[in-house]
Amino acid sequence: MNRHRGRALAATALVAGVLLVSGCAADGSQPDATPKQAEETTTTSTVDAAIAAIDPGLIDHVDLLLNTSVGCVGAGDTPQATVRAWQNMRFVWLVKGTEPLAVADALIQTYEKDGWTTTPNQADEPDAGRTVLLTGKGVADTAPGLSVSARSNTSLPAVISLSSTSPCFDAADVSDRPR
Repeated sequence: MNRHRGRALAATALVAGVLLVSGCAADGSQPDATPKQAEETTTTSTVDAAIAAIDPGLIDHVDLLLNTSVGCVGAGDTPQATVRAWQNMRFVWLVKGTEPLAVADALIQTYEKDGWTTTPNQADEPDAGRTVLLTGKGVADTAPGLSVSARSNTSLPAVISLSSTSPCFDAADVSDRPR
């Protein structure tokens, strides 16, 4: 693994941690979704739609980083043994010379025009990067958000990280193995 890809993976791991805590820490409630519904109808389709909204001429390739159940945190930040969420995370590698922040901003603006709200997941990051969480209009507790993360550091490859985490569900029979 080259050092640029290693840095990008480290940044994505940070984003995943933020999403895990922010996406499932509300009140420990357990929506009536099944793991399969959470994967197929929420996170996968949410990330697929975001990729489809990017000009295909700007995309070099897409890497699937994560498509698995992740643990949810309950009241008082206590992990819940059988309460999980589904998370889908991908890197969208852009063609050389493409400015990742410009592509991310265009994607975010497209979602805002469709009524999604934006919440910066973190303050502006080093290397002029940022992470924004998009939430569909009126569905914050029942549908996954979309996290868009990008950096404009020219010493790193042009990449956008897209991630979606489903609402939490009771998952007594779900394993942690990625699909």
